[in-house]
Amino acid sequence: MNAGRWGERLAAWYLFFHGCRILDRNWRYGPYEIDIVARERRTGVLVFVEVKTRSRTDHGLPRDAVTPKKQLFLTRAAQGYLKAHRTPDARTRFDVVEVYTRPLRVVHIPSAF
Repeated sequence: MNAGRWGERLAAWYLFFHGCRILDRNWRYGPYEIDIVARERRTGVLVFVEVKTRSRTDHGLPRDAVTPKKQLFLTRAAQGYLKAHRTPDARTRFDVVEVYTRPLRVVHIPSAF
């Protein structure tokens, strides 16, 4: 398993143990993909999650890789998800989860964009 997939698994576990129900992983809409789709148990908010796994931060923080272009792609994928699941009026947000491998650490950034 590559580091990205491993990080996504760890992020899903983290979100589950912090009050989210995992609905989908690696959900695709055409060329776009959402790493994790979850629903907060407490609020019912539908959460679209981008996971970034890094062993080093020499070239910036993982969240910096979620560029405006990447945000646009995630937004398009989320629109596709809402349409496919017939939930156009769902309350939603976009989170980023950073997974650091050395030392192991997970950073959850709710409402990242």
